[in-house]
Amino acid sequence: MRRLFAPRWILVHVSVALLILLMVNLGFWQLNRLDAKKTRNESINAQIQRPAVDLSPTTAFDALGPEWSKVVLKGEYSSKDAITIINRSLDGAAGYNSAIPFITTNGQVVLVNRGFVPLATSNPPAPTGTLQILGYVRQTQKRSAVGAIDSSSPDSTEFQRFDLPVIANATDSKLLTNDYVQLIAENPASKESWPAPVALPTLDEGSHLSYAFQWFFFTATALTGWIYVVRKKLREPINDPAAPEQTSA
Repeated sequence: MRRLFAPRWILVHVSVALLILLMVNLGFWQLNRLDAKKTRNESINAQIQRPAVDLSPTTAFDALGPEWSKVVLKGEYSSKDAITIINRSLDGAAGYNSAIPFITTNGQVVLVNRGFVPLATSNPPAPTGTLQILGYVRQTQKRSAVGAIDSSSPDSTEFQRFDLPVIANATDSKLLTNDYVQLIAENPASKESWPAPVALPTLDEGSHLSYAFQWFFFTATALTGWIYVVRKKLREPINDPAAPEQTSA
C-alpha cells in the first residue's frame, strides 16, 4: 500500500481527483443551464399566450411590461431618428434591423424594432401619420465583456445591439431606456417588402442534457480507470531489496 503514496503516485491521485471534480462540476453546470432554459421557455410561452395590453390610454409609463408580453401603442414614427442595429441575420442572410423611435399619443418615446432588412437593401421608410402598432416587449441589451463597442459619436446611426441608454444618448431623444418593442404588426400595414418581422427565439431545450450525461460518463470512465490502475499496482509483487536471499543446502 505504501507504494501508492510515493510522490509520483500522489501526483497521479491529485490529478485524477481534480479532473473528476472538474467534470462533475461541468455536468452540473450543464444541468443548471438546462433548468435556466426551461424556465426561460416557460416564461416566454406564458407571455406570448396572453392577450396584448393596450397602453394607448396610459398617461405615462416607465416600463412597457414583462419581457415578451404583447403591447399595443398608438402614435407615429420619428423617421428622422431612424437607426440600424448591424450584424443581424435571417435564414442565413446577412443584414441589419431597422429601428425607429415611436412617439405615442401620450408623448412617450419608445424604440421599435421594425424587423430585418437584407444587407444590400436600403433602410425602408416607415409609415407616416398616426398608426397603431402591436409588438413584443423586449428589454434593453448590455455589452458583454468581449462585445463590440458602439461608437460614442453623437451623430451615429449604427449600433451593435439594442443598448437603449447608449442609443438615447446618441439620438438625443427622450427614449424609454428600459424596454423597446419588437414589431409584430402595424395598422395601417406597410406596403414595403421589408423589414421582415424578427422571429421568436427557438423554444427548445438544446443539448445541455446530453452534454451533462457526457461529462458524467467521462467522470465514471476516469474513476474506473483510476481504480483499475490502482488495483493492478497493488497486485504487483513487491521487490524488497532488504529481503534475505534463499540458498540451497
